[in-house]
Formats: sequence, C-alpha cells, structure tokens
Amino acid sequence: MTELIRSDAPRRSSMGALAIGGLIIGIIWFSILTVILSIQDLNGFADSETDSYMAVFMGMVFLLLAVAIDVYRKEFMPDELIHKIRRPKIVLTRPFR
Repeated sequence: MTELIRSDAPRRSSMGALAIGGLIIGIIWFSILTVILSIQDLNGFADSETDSYMAVFMGMVFLLLAVAIDVYRKEFMPDELIHKIRRPKIVLTRPFR
C-alpha cells in the first residue's frame, strides 16, 4: 500500500512570484491597449491596420496569461507524486532449473 507523506508545504519561489507579477503587468498593459484601440475604432479614428493591431494585442494577452498560469502551476502548486513513498519491491530468490 502506498502512503502519502504530507509534512511541510513546498518552498515558495520568490523569482516565480516576480515572474508572475511581471506577466500580470504585461497582461494589464496589453488589455489597456486593446481597450484604447477598440474605443478609437468605435469613434471612427481607426486606420486600415486596426484589425492587425487588435489581433496582436489580444494574442499577447492570451499568450501572457497562458505563461502566467504555467509558471503558477509549476512554482506554487504542490506535486503530490514527489511525496509518495512506495513499498520496497520484494524479489524472492529461487534456484534456476
């Protein structure tokens, strides 16, 4: 039977927190740019490349969000498989026939 040892929580990475903070700032920045661009488009001040810029800005929002979720998952969610202790494998020796 396997047992899970839940002793102490894993260490929190300060660089992981800093990276997530920077990614969130980038997400907010590109979200603001997307809103500004959409307001300009609604008021009629848009040029021919508005759709391209809007696609790039929204793509950056989702890309940075995916990276932030991945960093959070790797740095701050505990991995239960690390704490698992397995029974030692018992191999009986028998003579070869």
